[in-house]
Amino acid sequence: MDPYVVSARKYRPATFDTVVGQEAVTSTLKNAIRNDHLAQAFLFTGPRGVGKTTCARILARTINCENLGEELVACGKCDPCKTFDEGHSLNIFELDAASNNSVDDIRNLILQVSIAPQVGTKKVYIIDE
Repeated sequence: MDPYVVSARKYRPATFDTVVGQEAVTSTLKNAIRNDHLAQAFLFTGPRGVGKTTCARILARTINCENLGEELVACGKCDPCKTFDEGHSLNIFELDAASNNSVDDIRNLILQVSIAPQVGTKKVYIIDE
């Protein structure tokens, strides 16, 4: 029997082209990746359910893929893609800001950010609402 998975997570878009209603955002992110002009930080704002975390996760997976094609779709086969799909990526960290908001949590985050990535060239921190 399959474990229970929230349908919003099960059917979450996995590529920029499958994100609905955020064409301006996905186009801007794809252009930044294509031209190698990624900002040091991105701030995704808006009401709940519009795709902020989804776009951040797609961006993180895409820029960490080792076999990124011209369509800017993560391959799903390289080690960074596989570990991301399995939920234990070495370069992509998701934090819940609501429960990780103490001074010690922020100090630990600052310390962790200062360490270079163990694999690949980019580390991504997604600090969710």
